[in-house]
Amino acid sequence: MNLSYYDMRVEMCRVARLMFDRRLTNAAGGNFSVRVDDNRVLLSPSMMSEERHCELEPEDFLLIDYNQNILEGTGKLSRETLMHVLILKNFKEIGSVIHAHPFYCMPYVAFGHEIPNVTEATMGRGKVGVIPWTQAFTDELSENVYKYYEEHRELAVKKPIGAIMQYHGIVCTGDTIYKAYSMLERIECDAFCNLSKAQVLATEDVCIPTLK
Repeated sequence: MNLSYYDMRVEMCRVARLMFDRRLTNAAGGNFSVRVDDNRVLLSPSMMSEERHCELEPEDFLLIDYNQNILEGTGKLSRETLMHVLILKNFKEIGSVIHAHPFYCMPYVAFGHEIPNVTEATMGRGKVGVIPWTQAFTDELSENVYKYYEEHRELAVKKPIGAIMQYHGIVCTGDTIYKAYSMLERIECDAFCNLSKAQVLATEDVCIPTLK
């Protein structure tokens, strides 16, 4: 099989496996994309987590255009394809979008609570904000995610950032797949640190400085 953008497909297989193995997403879902050329996006297939547990082959990724036409591949488009397209089409500085259900982020997702920045790894990006609940898999949800990014455009074009989709999961972006994945792990680390705060503060003689 003669596949276009083969090297990137291989890298995407690796990222998908890391996401599942490191509990950065779960069987409930997740998807991700990379813009590989003008009006060309590689997208993970529908049910990559629930049915495949993120064990993907290079040919599993779908090559699409901004109109969501499948140019290569035989799988089914993710129901959140529009979310990826809206961001990648309208933010030339963003090259990759990841939607996931990270283990330690999920309490914040479930209760619609922002994730404060508490580590140097996310310094300068600020808190992970909340996109109010919208019915999953609808165009309205994709449009609300895009709206959040427009409202944070000044930061989003400079650095990887993330946002919470209430009750659903998180979305994060970067100029490359590596930066978007790195942001995913950094947000997960902040979530874990915040959840551990009470236990840490209960320890004697602990001084926790505030990040500026």
